[in-house]
Amino acid sequence: LLSSNMERDWPSARGIWHNDEKSFLVWINEEDHTRVISMQKGGNMREVFRRFCEGLQKVEGCVKKAGYSFMWNEHLGYVLTCPSNLGTGLRGGVHVKIPHVSQHAEFD
Repeated sequence: LLSSNMERDWPSARGIWHNDEKSFLVWINEEDHTRVISMQKGGNMREVFRRFCEGLQKVEGCVKKAGYSFMWNEHLGYVLTCPSNLGTGLRGGVHVKIPHVSQHAEFD
């Protein structure tokens, strides 16, 4: 934690930016150096992924314009603070609402 400066108190070199709809977020120095999030209610996964890809390309363009790049290793892929996110650095998640599931007889 110390070598990656993850022990710092908020708000030292940290921040979160989002679009007006709060469906695309860029989180700097939370757990990983950069966390990009695309989300929305409903089941339109194609739209969520499209927004993610488009937004990430814009973020990467800004990073490159500033003379930097995301850390990449031929063997490990993208190098992030958390070793469990090595490689693509991509993680997906879905929240599913299942009404009344706890009332099923097998939950007694």
